[in-house]
Amino acid sequence: MSRMAVTLAGAALILVNACSGSSDISQKNPNYYSAKLRDGTISGTYNPVGYDADLVKSQIKAYCVDMRLGGYSEAPTEGGLMAFGATCATGANLSSGFMEVERLFNGEFSVEIAGI
Repeated sequence: MSRMAVTLAGAALILVNACSGSSDISQKNPNYYSAKLRDGTISGTYNPVGYDADLVKSQIKAYCVDMRLGGYSEAPTEGGLMAFGATCATGANLSSGFMEVERLFNGEFSVEIAGI
């Protein structure tokens, strides 16, 4: 397993070459959301109390080779969360992965990406 810390738009980004999982706690914690990358599609849910589409797009583009999204869509869920889906403009830098984002007490973000 290799680890590398990088700063990205005010977020601490940790790339981990391993598989990881996490339960979605966005409903209870509006400062948290998760996303997954599978088959070239990035998908997840966020709580609109803590995040908006522009912020989510700026963070999930870390999956993309050139940091550009090719497409993005979202729709509200019955539970009050916002479901989103996206693709990268020129491909993803991982074949699959899982991302967890949490807003910290100081306003910065902790971003963890695990993938292969």
